Amino acid sequence: NMEVSLSEAYAGKTAQIRVPTSVGCESCQGTGAKPGSKPTGCTTCGGHGKVRASQGFFTIERTCPACQGRGEIISDPCATCSGAGRVVKERTLSVNIPAGVEHGTRIRLAGEGEAGLRGGPAGDLYIFLSVKPHELFQRDGADIFCKVPISMITAALGGQIDVPTVEGQMTRVK
Repeated sequence: NMEVSLSEAYAGKTAQIRVPTSVGCESCQGTGAKPGSKPTGCTTCGGHGKVRASQGFFTIERTCPACQGRGEIISDPCATCSGAGRVVKERTLSVNIPAGVEHGTRIRLAGEGEAGLRGGPAGDLYIFLSVKPHELFQRDGADIFCKVPISMITAALGGQIDVPTVEGQMTRVK
């Protein structure tokens, strides 16, 4: 979740965020096995990750209880990641927020999510934007408006008033 101001949502920006995420273990290259060793095939399921049990006419297939469906067993796990193949680290990412984003916009960063188990590919990271309310301006879809008091004389006879803009400047309105 990320919160941006109305002026940042209007103009767009590039933000730096810090995300705690799982990354592939460098010492075992994501395999989970101690460097120099490899996972061995599961003898219970024969490397398939599933076991079958027949009961009369029915055959039941379930996840292998020995390897939890992986098809391989790590007899000598990596000391850094304890056999998981990934470790938790905090990363800093650069996020491009386009101009005109609305409250609830979802930005997808492909391949920047959690690392997959046992050297699998990384997932996607989704950033959900919320726009902070502004003290002067309000938003209605693609329109930005503000309430500006005018005198009764200007309302009856017409005239010009100075109105603030989102960029922080003033503009003259008839």
